[in-house]
Amino acid sequence: MMRHSSSKRLSRTLSVCAAFAMAASLAACSTPGGVGQQSSGSSSDSSQSLGIQGDRTGKEILIYMSAGRDYKAYTDTFAAFEKEHNVKINVQYYQWGDLQQKLTADFLSGQTPDLVEENGGWWSTRWGADGNIMSLDPFLQKEPGFLDDFVESGLANRQADGKTYGIPLHVTMGGLVFGNKEMMDKAGVTMPKTWDELREASKKIQESGVEYGLALNNDASYTVPFLMQAGVTFTKDGNEPMTPAAKATEAMQFQYDLIYKDKLAPVPVASNDYAAPRKVFTSKRAGFILTGPWDIAAVRKEDPNFPLTVGEPLKGDVQKTYLAGSGMMIPSKSQNAELAWQLIKDMTSLKVQEAVTAETGMAMSRKSWANSDVVKNDPILSVVAKSREYASTPDKAFWGNENAAKISDARKVMYEEIILNGKDPAAQVQTYETTVAGLLKQ
Repeated sequence: MMRHSSSKRLSRTLSVCAAFAMAASLAACSTPGGVGQQSSGSSSDSSQSLGIQGDRTGKEILIYMSAGRDYKAYTDTFAAFEKEHNVKINVQYYQWGDLQQKLTADFLSGQTPDLVEENGGWWSTRWGADGNIMSLDPFLQKEPGFLDDFVESGLANRQADGKTYGIPLHVTMGGLVFGNKEMMDKAGVTMPKTWDELREASKKIQESGVEYGLALNNDASYTVPFLMQAGVTFTKDGNEPMTPAAKATEAMQFQYDLIYKDKLAPVPVASNDYAAPRKVFTSKRAGFILTGPWDIAAVRKEDPNFPLTVGEPLKGDVQKTYLAGSGMMIPSKSQNAELAWQLIKDMTSLKVQEAVTAETGMAMSRKSWANSDVVKNDPILSVVAKSREYASTPDKAFWGNENAAKISDARKVMYEEIILNGKDPAAQVQTYETTVAGLLKQ
């Protein structure tokens, strides 16, 4: 039977900065796993297995996944896979930060899981370049056309130097506009499509007797859609890592004004509770929040009768937002690489993707997912599917830098100083530019 170990939290003996730095040096500590020995019990003319052998080979697949990912659609898939392949599946669930630390330690020890869910960032390509994550090209070469049905932006995050290191599982995005339909109707407003429309709709909702027009988040990642919509790009060249700086200031000023000038939103509170704006929304103290598909199920759980409506990412100068989600990758020292690949195919099949969405509302990675009945017949999920077209990753230029964690921290400081502490946007943007330009030159 499939076994699920309880969620684990490693003590944080390494700082995030150290974890990033360690990732850069892994190649010297853990040699890449190339073509290994034939699996025990295989015929003499069978192809060699990718990865290495060990006590689990052919017997148990060890998987690391994000906490809360024990969806029935996946556990059913695992159970069917166990029966078909006569192998046990052991899934261990971690918070993202803990998963990163655990996997980093595993790379150093040489004892890795067989299959890992990654967080949609630099993990697959950076660790792939270091030799710790397997290129999936040997599998893909045997299945031409397999990648054709996956959203290109989701694939791009997992490809580097002509190699594919992961397969997108979930493709989500931030910056969606969640609205209370009853409040909107009472105030006589429609779903806003631009920054100006968001401000005006929020004013009218507040004037109708609601405490706030909208609620912003205390998490710095929620500012990225505004930066992208202002036309900001992130670059490692020159003295303006957010360029042009004037547009970055414009984006931060807009958010600042919603709170401190227009008084349409409460001041976010510094906290690890990223659900705070959603709770303001579901308690009907605000008409709008900006978030992602991950909050659809949460809103419905908090209030099954909530009058939720969802709009596409806003347009400033352009209509854009950031790509989120996760994917599956195979460590180079996987003891069951072929089985792990087969499991990736099963987990990303259209049938399973439809089942995950029906269960959780999660946005998925296949193009054909958008045309499935569970999506196209749902007014909210159809918006989510359309919004995948506007989602991309803006800061890939920073992924390979050894100071990537410090660069992320600089954005966090900029956001919190402006949005939480009410500091001057122009001054804080300039501080960010100076800080990050210096880090990039080290």
